[in-house]
Amino acid sequence: MSLGKHAVSYWLGVSLVLIAIQATAGQDSVDGYTNFGRGSCQDQRGKQYSYLQRVDSKGDGVSFPSAETCGRQECERFGNLEAYRGFEYSVAKRCTCLFDIDEIPAVPNDANNPMYVSKMDNGNGAVTGTSGTPGAYCYQFGRNSGVMTGSMGGLFSATLLASATIFMLF
Repeated sequence: MSLGKHAVSYWLGVSLVLIAIQATAGQDSVDGYTNFGRGSCQDQRGKQYSYLQRVDSKGDGVSFPSAETCGRQECERFGNLEAYRGFEYSVAKRCTCLFDIDEIPAVPNDANNPMYVSKMDNGNGAVTGTSGTPGAYCYQFGRNSGVMTGSMGGLFSATLLASATIFMLF
């Protein structure tokens, strides 16, 4: 009977580790940011943030080759603003820079500068979670992160699950 109990614990632990690995796979890490995972970034009230997104002359979103390019070369230019919270990088390779409610910076939209679209929303304060819906990944800017930066959130989760598995085995 004890052997059966250990076998169930073992396979449950293996399953949890595999889920943790799958959950963290495919998420780019970006220096200076915490990757919160799949979904739109949300504040402590579950509200999404106001945003700026670069568009081309036809109004279509501009593609960025990676989350690293989005965060470091596009959105981090706003890093000196207290209202800048991070960015979302979509599966369509769109880059959306996030800000607190009513705090989107003014950007010139003329022939010599990139064009942007914006949307006001009610998010305010540090990113605390995501919507969980597919289509984008949420990255919180480092100075707003009270816990970890880069892909450490996924590593922490995988480590925690592995520790729980080992505990269950013994």
